[in-house]
Amino acid sequence: MSSKGLPPAATAVLYAAAGVLFIAGALSSARPAFSGVGVAFLVLAALVWMRRRHRQD
Repeated sequence: MSSKGLPPAATAVLYAAAGVLFIAGALSSARPAFSGVGVAFLVLAALVWMRRRHRQD
């Protein structure tokens, strides 16, 4: 059965972009504490990127 989701590399890029945008929004709105969510997105992107070759059958 084939997967209908995005490839892991595309998913990682989207998570990273969300993290960067969230950090930029938090800093521009003078609420730097909310940039922690952006950092969490960046960590998630790194984990997805590192595991992209460890697919299960």
